Amino acid sequence: MPHLSENSRKLKCIRHVKYSLNALENVKTDDPEVYLLRLPPNHWFVDSRQSRSAYRRIADFCARLNGQSTACILASPADAAQLLPYLESSLRFQMWIAIKTKISESQAAEGQLKSRHIALLVLTRYKKALQHTKTRIKYSYCPACGKTTKDYGGKKHVYHEYGTLISDVWRDIEIDPDRDINVVEERLSDLFGIEIYKSLEVFDLRKCPDLVHPSKREVREQRSGLQQVLFSDIASVKHTECKLMNADCIDALKALPSNSVDFCFADPPYNLEKKYEGYNDSIESKDYFVWCDQWLAELARVLKTGRTCAVLNIPLWAVRHFQFLSSILEFQGWIAWDAMGFPVRLIMPSHYAILCFSKGKPRPLPGLNAHPKSALESECLMPLAEFFCNRSACIASRNQTRITDRGQLTDLWYDIHRLKHNSRRVDHPCQLPPLLMRRLIALFTRPDEVVLDCFNGVGTTTLSAQQLGRKYIGIELSPKYHAIAVQRHNDLDVGKDPFAKKAAVPSAKNSPVPRLLKQVYKVSKKTLQMDVKRIAQQIGRIPNREEVNALSRFPIEYFDNYFISWGEVCAAARTTGMSELPPEKRDHMFELPFPTKT
Repeated sequence: MPHLSENSRKLKCIRHVKYSLNALENVKTDDPEVYLLRLPPNHWFVDSRQSRSAYRRIADFCARLNGQSTACILASPADAAQLLPYLESSLRFQMWIAIKTKISESQAAEGQLKSRHIALLVLTRYKKALQHTKTRIKYSYCPACGKTTKDYGGKKHVYHEYGTLISDVWRDIEIDPDRDINVVEERLSDLFGIEIYKSLEVFDLRKCPDLVHPSKREVREQRSGLQQVLFSDIASVKHTECKLMNADCIDALKALPSNSVDFCFADPPYNLEKKYEGYNDSIESKDYFVWCDQWLAELARVLKTGRTCAVLNIPLWAVRHFQFLSSILEFQGWIAWDAMGFPVRLIMPSHYAILCFSKGKPRPLPGLNAHPKSALESECLMPLAEFFCNRSACIASRNQTRITDRGQLTDLWYDIHRLKHNSRRVDHPCQLPPLLMRRLIALFTRPDEVVLDCFNGVGTTTLSAQQLGRKYIGIELSPKYHAIAVQRHNDLDVGKDPFAKKAAVPSAKNSPVPRLLKQVYKVSKKTLQMDVKRIAQQIGRIPNREEVNALSRFPIEYFDNYFISWGEVCAAARTTGMSELPPEKRDHMFELPFPTKT
C-alpha cells in the first residue's frame, strides 16, 4: 500500500457499473456516505459545454445527499471545471486533486503536451473543514543513489518514518482512467475511513449517453470557426522593442495593438490577503472576478492567432477563469504544477493550475518541435525524471556514469518548486521560480517572439524571456517592484545573473509567520528539539514551556529565541523521525512517539 492512514475504519467499496443518470435519481441517500462518480476521462471542453443538462442532474443528485456526506468526482480537468459551478450551490468545495495517469498516445493532439493527470473534485454537504484520517504517502527513493527523493538534510528527526502527509497531487500512484481505478478507491476508502461513514459508493458514468459527445477534432473545428468570426477584424502588428511599463495592467493592455503578442502569461494576485506593495489583495470576490475578466479579455485581444495565453492560479480560482476564457478562446490544456517540495500540514495544497488557451486552433508547440534549441532551452524542456534526487553528489555521479535521468515533458510538472530560501528572493512576497518561466516560454514561443506578463512583479518573466532570446513586455503597477525589475534587467545587460544568491534578507514575506532574527545558535535547533523529545518520553506527553524550563538541560531562552512557535519546538516529540535510506537498509528501529493530548 503506497499510503498509511492512521486509525482508519476502512470503508466498504460498493461499485455500481453501467450506471445512468436516470438510475442515479433513484439512489437512496439518507445515510452519510462517501460517493465517487466517474465521468468520461477524455472529455474536451466543448463536450463539457454540451453536457449542461447532465451537470444539472448530477448537481441535483448531490443536493439530495445526507448533510454529512462527501462527494468525489473523477473527471477530465475540462469536465471538472465546467461541472464545479453547478455543484457549489449545495456542496462546499474542499479540494481539487490531480492524479497521475498513464500517457494515452491516442488522446494527445499532434504537437501538444501529452496529458498525464486527471481531476478528482472533493466536495462536502457540510460547510466545515474536510473530515478525514491523517494519511501519509510513502517515501520515494532515488533510483541512482537509493536515498529519499527529497533531501531532508538536518530535519530528518521531525518527519515520520513512513512518509510525508498527503498533498493534493497524487503522483505516487498511476491509473488508467479508462480501466480500473482500484488504487484510488482504496485510498478514498482509507482517507475517509472515519466513524460517520460505512461505505464508498462508486458510480460509473463513463458510458452515460448524456455525457458522450462529438470527437475532439469535430469540436475543435467548431471552436476555430467561432473564433475566426470573433477575431476576424483584428490586424496583425509585430513588436520590435522590449518594454517594462509601470502602469495599471488594464490601462497598459488597452494601449497595446491587437494580435501583437506570441505568448501571454498572467500570475495575478490571488485575493488571499497577501501584502503586496500598492495593491489590495483582499476585495469582494465578485469585484475580483469582474476585474479578472477585464484583463483576461485584453489578453485575448492582444494575442496572435494560434498562440497561447497561460494563466496561473489556485485550482478554485482557475475554474472561474476557465468559465470566462472558454467563451472567447479555445481550451488547450490544464498544466498541474506540483509546486511544493513537500507538504507540511494535512492534505497540503500543492497543486497550482496553469490554464492554457489559444486563439483559434493552437499551433504545434515550438518547444516540442525539432528546430534547433539553445542549451538553456533544451535544459528547460527536459524535466528531471520522476523520483531522481537533487543531491549534488548524486547528480555528479549520474553525469559521470551517464545515467539517463531525464523524463518526458507532459502536463504534470513536478520538478519545479516554489522559492523558499531568502537567498533566492528579492523584495516581493510571491516570486515564481525562473525555471518555471523558462519552461513556459521555451515551450510556447520561438526566439525573437514576444512574451507579455501583465503582472510582471520584480521581473521573473521578462528576465527569463531575455535570457532565452525573446522580446518582452512587462507591466507592473507597483513603482517599487517595477524599479527592482528594471535594475535586474540592467544587471543582466552587463552580464550579472539576476537570479544569483544574495546575502541580503528581503523584507517582504509570503507568510504571516514572523521571520526570526539572524543570530548565532549556541546550540543547534535539532539538539533542542531532541531534548524536548527526551522530556516528552520522560513525562509521557508533549511538554509545555514551564515543563521544558524545569527539565531541559538548556536555558529556556534558547527555545524562545530559536523557534517561531512552540509547535516547532515540539516537532520532533510529535513524530518518529525518519531515515533517508529504505527500510531494508536501515540498521536500527525508530522510537515510536507517545500519544498526544487532544
